[in-house]
Amino acid sequence: MLNNGCVPSESGPTEVTADFRFTRVMAEQAARARLTLDDDQLSLIARLDALGQQLVSTTGSPQGVYVWGRTGRGKSFILDHFFASLPLAARRRVHFHHFFRELHQRLNAPGAPDLQTVMRQMTSGCRLLCFDEFHLHDPGDAMLIKVLLEHLFQHGIVLLATSNYPPEMLLPNPLYHDRFLPSIALIRAHLTVVALNGEEDYRERHLSQDNAFCSGRMWVNPNAQQRQLYDLPSLPGEPVSLTVGYRTLLAAAASPALLHFTFTQLCQAATAVMDYLKLCESYAVWLLDEVPPLATVGPAAQQRFINVIDVLYEKQIRLLLVTRCDLETLVAGVELEDIQRTRSRLQQLPRAV
Repeated sequence: MLNNGCVPSESGPTEVTADFRFTRVMAEQAARARLTLDDDQLSLIARLDALGQQLVSTTGSPQGVYVWGRTGRGKSFILDHFFASLPLAARRRVHFHHFFRELHQRLNAPGAPDLQTVMRQMTSGCRLLCFDEFHLHDPGDAMLIKVLLEHLFQHGIVLLATSNYPPEMLLPNPLYHDRFLPSIALIRAHLTVVALNGEEDYRERHLSQDNAFCSGRMWVNPNAQQRQLYDLPSLPGEPVSLTVGYRTLLAAAASPALLHFTFTQLCQAATAVMDYLKLCESYAVWLLDEVPPLATVGPAAQQRFINVIDVLYEKQIRLLLVTRCDLETLVAGVELEDIQRTRSRLQQLPRAV
C-alpha cells in the first residue's frame, strides 16, 4: 500500500516538546556501545541537536542537512538515534530507492495526476523528510530529483539526507552530469553539507547480525559435492520466466522457498532497482549464482550488482551468494565508489567454503 504523506512514526515519540538534547542522547548511546566519537561525528551531532531543537520549538523551516562519507563512518548510527529520539510526529524516513519506486508507481498508475500533485500527496503533512542513501545513477531520475528538491524547499519541508558522496559526485557519469548541476546548486544553497571522514569503519566492528541479510551465506567455487552438502541447487538447463510489473525477467528457478538467479541473468540483463524491490515482496531468500570477479564485467553490470546488494540488505532478504573468487578479488579493480559499501555488506555473510 502506498504511503499518503507523513504519518506519526510507530517507533519513536510523537508528543512535541522543546526538551530535546541530542548531544546527551548520543553520549549515552556511544558509552553503551563503547564507541569514541570522532570530531566529525561530534560536529554532526551538534548540528542535529540544533536542528532538532528548532523543529520541536518553532514553526519555521530550519536548514536541513546533507551528510556524506564513506561506508561505515557512522551516518546511519547517528541518524537512527536522531530519528528515534526526535519528538516530532510530522516526519518520514525512507530509503531513497523506495521513495522513487513509490513516486514512479504513482506517476504510472491509471488516471495518475501530474507530478506536482503526486509530490504534494507524498509529502503532505511533513515537516521533516529523511532520505537514507541519497544516490543517483539513473539519468532519467535527474529531472525528478530537481522537481522534488524545489517542492521541498518551496514548501518549507526540512530535508535530512545521507550519502556516500559529496553533492558534486552525484550522477557522476560525464555524459549526464550536467543535467544534475541545478540540483547540486539547490542542495548547496538549502542544506548544510557535513562530511564524515573518520578513519574507523564501524561496520567492521559491529556487524548487523539482526538483519536477515546476514543470516545468509557465501560460497567460493563450491564443487558438486559441496553444493549437495549445503543443499545448493544445481543450475537447470532451461531458465524460468518471471513477470515483474510489465516486464519479463529470466531466472534459474523460482519457488516460494527460493529465488535463484545467475549473475548473468540478474546483472548482465537490463534489470533495474524497481525490479529487485518488486521481487522482494514475493521472495524472502535469494540465491545469486556464478558471480565472477567484477572487474571482468562492464560498469553497468557492476552497478546492477551493487544495487541488488543494496536492495536485499535494506529489505532484509536472506542472501545465498555463490562466487568464483574470494571477496577481495570479487571487488578488486572496480572504480565505482559504491563498491566499498557492497564490500562492507558482503563481509557480513558467513563463509561456507
